[in-house]
Amino acid sequence: MVGIRRAIALLLLGFYVTQFAMTAGLGPDELFACYLGLALVYGTAFVGLAAEWFWARWFAIGVANFGSLILLVLLKVGMEPIIAFVGFTHLAIWLLLLGEGMASRYEYSEATAERWNLQEESLILMRRSVKSAGTFLPFLVLWALGPEPEGMQLAALGLGVGGLVAMLRGRTWGVLALGGAGVLALADGLGVFGAPAMSYLMLTPRGSLMLYGPVAGLLAGGLMLAPMFFAGPIARFLRAR
Repeated sequence: MVGIRRAIALLLLGFYVTQFAMTAGLGPDELFACYLGLALVYGTAFVGLAAEWFWARWFAIGVANFGSLILLVLLKVGMEPIIAFVGFTHLAIWLLLLGEGMASRYEYSEATAERWNLQEESLILMRRSVKSAGTFLPFLVLWALGPEPEGMQLAALGLGVGGLVAMLRGRTWGVLALGGAGVLALADGLGVFGAPAMSYLMLTPRGSLMLYGPVAGLLAGGLMLAPMFFAGPIARFLRAR
């Protein structure tokens, strides 16, 4: 059932790529960049999963974690059908991508072993970091690309995206870049730079679900610090060099 489960997960991810892209084109101009960014995040998960990149399953599970968190909103607003649909479809993606059979197509495949030769400890740390990246990146996009973004927010977004790409390419500076982006997002969420930024996530026909800075900034910042688990292995590697 691995092939069928992956096909359904790809179908759901493709739906959200299309949905966010259409919202970017048809929605308010000030939210164009925000929804285009979300479409790119989901598009990355879709392409990576279809291409069987070794880290793609982890990233897609992280994105599914992001969408599943929307279910917490139901505790405040009650059973809103569209919010429930978004949350439960993301939960379905998460469930569909679990299991050793699915992992054997990605991080435990022969192609991954031949090309990357990752040790088990490194594999565990990479898995944690990429899953966190899949969860924090949508929050980072919502926080950084809302109406009238400031230079600090754009800098954090650049550090976050660049750090993730560098980490997946085995560059040690990528972890430091992610940590720097996390510090900036946390500082904004704590009000160090003034009033926290406001982010928007349009989910219902009646309007937008607003994620305020203390939520979006703190969540994005906290999750971006997870790749700092690599600090110890990196230090040992540099000492060995």
